[in-house]
Amino acid sequence: MVQKRIIFIEFDEFKKLYGAEKNKQAKLCILLGFGAGLRISEIVGYQRKIKRKKNKETKEVHYFYDKTFIPRLTAEMVDLKSHQIRLEDGKGSKWRTTITPPLLDESHLRLLPITLNRRTLQYKFSKLSMKVLNKKMSFHTLRHGFGNYMANVLKLPLPMIQSYMGHSRLDTTGIYTKANPSHAIDEAWKAMGGT
Repeated sequence: MVQKRIIFIEFDEFKKLYGAEKNKQAKLCILLGFGAGLRISEIVGYQRKIKRKKNKETKEVHYFYDKTFIPRLTAEMVDLKSHQIRLEDGKGSKWRTTITPPLLDESHLRLLPITLNRRTLQYKFSKLSMKVLNKKMSFHTLRHGFGNYMANVLKLPLPMIQSYMGHSRLDTTGIYTKANPSHAIDEAWKAMGGT
């Protein structure tokens, strides 16, 4: 199976986007996406009604009712003193705890829950990333940036990153060790005696 290339955002790029965003709620969402690894649905909530599933062999498409519900992030889910965000009903009805970004403070909590919808936030982020970085990015790129930063810059153990990101499998988290080839090449070079 060929692994899809992960598109991620670097810390400096995040800072540029965060600084350029004027809408307070959108700015907070950018901070939570990169700084806590939250999915867009974990920030603004999500209610799916119909799910589409395609049979790989027959190519038939089936539609069925889906009760997936992810609540919006609220101030009660964020504990600034212990630096934790507790998600009780994340993707796949899983719970997890992740870190709060250091920039997050009480003024941000007053903006929760976010009233922007998914499409508006996605549109604003894509437009902003093109304007500021001249790159087409989805909001999920922030989450990939979080995983990449944790694995390749902070060098945290993969099981810890797995816990923060809410992955059920460690090999899913492991993609972040391969996400940035230049980091991998630099590390291999140093390990082999390069300076």
